[in-house]
Amino acid sequence: MTSVALFRLCALVLVVAPSVAAAQSLSKCPLGQAVIDQEGKSGLIVSADNNLCQVKYADGQVYGWIYWNLRPDAASAPAPAPAPVAKSVDPGPTAGVPLPTILRPGPSTHTLVYRAGPLGHVVLTASVNGAPIRFLVDTGASTVALSPADARAAGINPNALAFDKTTTTANGVVRVAPVMLREIRIEQLAIENVPAVVDANLSGSLLGMSFLSRLKSFEMREGALTFSW
Repeated sequence: MTSVALFRLCALVLVVAPSVAAAQSLSKCPLGQAVIDQEGKSGLIVSADNNLCQVKYADGQVYGWIYWNLRPDAASAPAPAPAPVAKSVDPGPTAGVPLPTILRPGPSTHTLVYRAGPLGHVVLTASVNGAPIRFLVDTGASTVALSPADARAAGINPNALAFDKTTTTANGVVRVAPVMLREIRIEQLAIENVPAVVDANLSGSLLGMSFLSRLKSFEMREGALTFSW
C-alpha cells in the first residue's frame, strides 16, 4: 500500500541484513505472488515498499507484512469442483462454477493505533531501557537509530562507543556506532534485545525496521498507523 510512504523518512537508509528466516520464506515482495502469512492465512501481494509487502486478502482487507514473515502459497491453484451433494437445493445461476474459498485474517490479539501528523509522519514516545524517548517511525531506516542525547537518556555513553560502521544518508556517508537495546516498550508492547545504532548527526531518534520487523504486522491506513503483535 503506497500510503506507507507518507510517513517514511528518507534521511536514513541503513543496509542491515534481516535475520535468517525459514527456507520457505520470501526474499522479496513480488507483485501478484500468492502467499501465506504467519497466521496461515492466504492472500496476494498487491504492492511493496522496501521490505514491506502489502497483502490483500479475499475479504478486501490489506495488511503489511515484512517479506521474511511470508511464504509462497504452493496450494494457490484453483481446487477441483466439490462432489455433488444429494440435496434438492436450487444452485442458482452459478451452478457448476467452483466458488472461491474466502480466508479472513483473524483479528490480532494486540494492537496499537497512532495518528499521523499533518505531514504524514507518525511520532510516538517509547521507553528505551526504561527511559522515555521520542521517536519518528521510519520504515526507510533499516535499524533503530538514536541521537547522542537519547542514547545518554537510555544509559548509553556515546563517548565510550566505537563509531566504526558507516551508513549512507541524504547528507552523505556518516559513521555510526552499533548498540543493543535491552528493551523498547510502547505502552503494553515490549520487545527485548533490539539492534540499534547511535548516530552523532541525528537530532531526533528513528524507530526503524529492526523494531518494526519484530511485530506481527503494521499498516498505514487513512492516516492511522496500526501495530499488531
